[in-house]
Amino acid sequence: MAVKDKDQLIGSLGALPVAAILTELLTHTFIAANSLAEQLFGARAGELVGSDVLARIHPLDRDAARTAYAAMAADVIDGYQVRRRIVRPDGSELTVNVSGRRVDDPVHPLGLWVLIPLSEPSTELEMLMMETSEVVLAVTDSDWQIEYMSADAGLLGAQGSELRGFPLLGLVHPSVAQEFLAAAARTAADHLAVTVLTRMRAGKGPWADRYCLLIPISDDQPPRLGVIISAGPSGPSPGSSAMDLDEHARHATLEMQAMKVLDTLPALTRLPPGSELSARQTEVLARLVAGERPADVARSMFLSPSTVRNQLGAIYRKFDVHSEAELLATLLRSTAFDHGH
Repeated sequence: MAVKDKDQLIGSLGALPVAAILTELLTHTFIAANSLAEQLFGARAGELVGSDVLARIHPLDRDAARTAYAAMAADVIDGYQVRRRIVRPDGSELTVNVSGRRVDDPVHPLGLWVLIPLSEPSTELEMLMMETSEVVLAVTDSDWQIEYMSADAGLLGAQGSELRGFPLLGLVHPSVAQEFLAAAARTAADHLAVTVLTRMRAGKGPWADRYCLLIPISDDQPPRLGVIISAGPSGPSPGSSAMDLDEHARHATLEMQAMKVLDTLPALTRLPPGSELSARQTEVLARLVAGERPADVARSMFLSPSTVRNQLGAIYRKFDVHSEAELLATLLRSTAFDHGH
């Protein structure tokens, strides 16, 4: 992400429905914070600006934060997702999900950060999630061959079943393969969910800019990866700083939402090719596994109860079961099998 007018970018922070801060990556100091971020940190923006971000997070998180900052500053990764503990001036702590993006400033590389508390999201944030674009979900083996990909892989110009057994790197344009591997290596070494902006396609379709979020999901070396692929930047527009910031916030919430389904993906590798779930069906399934009832799923996903019932019917058919209890039992057996091997 590039910025032409830093003052405009700083000014646009206040319009976001989520807490957001802007920092210098090399010195990890605050440049700006909106009012929602002030509430999270328990300090006014005037107190935060110029101070060290690392001093505001839990001491046990600082080394990892320093390493990740350095990777973004060196342009090894374009961003990352992580959970951090904020320490407020009164000594209280607050755990937040953090989504960071590198901002290419002419003087110093900057970091743009969206911070979302673990508590229930606000209505504004939920609406922001509704407006985000499609994603492709995948899981690889420890050799980074694709074991499973969601059915709706239109962003890559393919069906998910066509890409089982395909190398993840094979989706990446050769000119950016080294950068992609460097980001993947950072994921493996630091056990960190990192975002890389790359060029991808499947088959003979056109190459296109895509964000690829890589998440380690095993303790193997290298680890199995959860992969979330989404559309790249929409391109420069008039007043691009504010529009870029809004797009970043939307994309951050998209990735955070998609990460909730990753625990479900390994069990889906046992589905036969041709019976892959869509990304939405995968989220419905993940919420059921997490203990939500169908009515809760409908409310939290802003879907009608009939839509959720239709999605569940499609999921039942793909797993060859006839009820929610059978479905959960099948998933439990599948998970036990994976852990046993």
